[in-house]
Amino acid sequence: MNSEQGSIWEDRLFVLPLFVISFLVQADHLVMVPLSAEIARSTGLSLASTGLLVSIYPMAAALSAFILAPFSDRFGRKKMLLWLIVGFSLASLGCALANSVSSIFIFRILSGVFGGIIIPNALAFVGDTFDGQKKIRALTSLTLSFPIASVLGVPLGAWIGDAFSWRVPFIAIAFAAMLCVIFVFRLQGRDGIRDQGVGKQYLELLALWRQPEIRLIFAIQFLMLIGLFGFVPQLSVWLTLNFGMTTTEIGLCYMQGGVGAILGNFVARHLLQRQYLGSLISIGSLIMGVTLLGVTMELIAPFLVGVVFAITMFGGSLRMPALQVMLSDLVSVELRGRLLSMSMIVANVSMGLGGLWCLPLLSIESGRLLGMAEIGWVSFISLCFVPPLVHRLRFYLLVPASNNPRS
Repeated sequence: MNSEQGSIWEDRLFVLPLFVISFLVQADHLVMVPLSAEIARSTGLSLASTGLLVSIYPMAAALSAFILAPFSDRFGRKKMLLWLIVGFSLASLGCALANSVSSIFIFRILSGVFGGIIIPNALAFVGDTFDGQKKIRALTSLTLSFPIASVLGVPLGAWIGDAFSWRVPFIAIAFAAMLCVIFVFRLQGRDGIRDQGVGKQYLELLALWRQPEIRLIFAIQFLMLIGLFGFVPQLSVWLTLNFGMTTTEIGLCYMQGGVGAILGNFVARHLLQRQYLGSLISIGSLIMGVTLLGVTMELIAPFLVGVVFAITMFGGSLRMPALQVMLSDLVSVELRGRLLSMSMIVANVSMGLGGLWCLPLLSIESGRLLGMAEIGWVSFISLCFVPPLVHRLRFYLLVPASNNPRS
């Protein structure tokens, strides 16, 4: 093995434990979608409110990201990751033991508090450690945890929940997360530690909003997610009532979606190395908007729902690696942790609000969930605003035209 191959394997071994814990965090969040109806029956939560089990997680993560963001730069990525992983593991175990509406919500909030900020810390750790093409490969490998969680984590968790109990997937996630502590502890990489006081770092976190290009990219991120996450939290009840699907079948739809997401991720990696950034975000958003509108209007036969999910997730996965590369390149390493944490705050607020704004539109009549078509239209319209805003980024030189003529 030559030195270049050895370096590639060292890079992969560095990213691997961060990928695994990111996978577990994503699986913990997403597996709630197929399991939410069963959890509602077990804890006494009404079926029409099951979307709150999904949306409460990102809201808690947004609050956590705001409170804890400066501490990542102050104490280091690895130390923060170790504490967060332990807390996340205990919170997942608490979810498995919950037996009432109040207890399941408390532990979902704690899962969001600890789990929600693990991924931005992992992304910042990778961004600090690698440069150039290595950073692109590492970041796209890490963002691959989302589609892999859809392909493996969600259908496996749904099947286990069907075969045994909805509690078992959370027990498995809790113990796997604790194992990750050992491997993350052994990582050696550049760590963006700063000696500034926490108060000053909070001011720097808020000061990011003074930069027009950052406000614009956060507006794009908000529009990318606000409509989509009006749709996602309702999936379990909608597919159960309107399409007659079981928990396992819903998990299989997620698996097909995950396959599309993996393909999108690999396409994005290939095009990112050729400096396509903004176009990936625009095209991916339009693909997602059209497919969401079609499926929520129930123009698709039940056996094609999984295929539509695959196309939707393909579009979604074209966007996220490009967004992360843009964010990682926006600021210096000294501010990168705060920028990615603020990005996570924006993302989680968008996802949480997505689960809330749609509630007045939903109702159950004659055994069917109504209101999904209206949610589809909101998703479509919000995603249509993304391409013109991405185009406007050129005027702020976020991606200089001279260096990136195809963005």
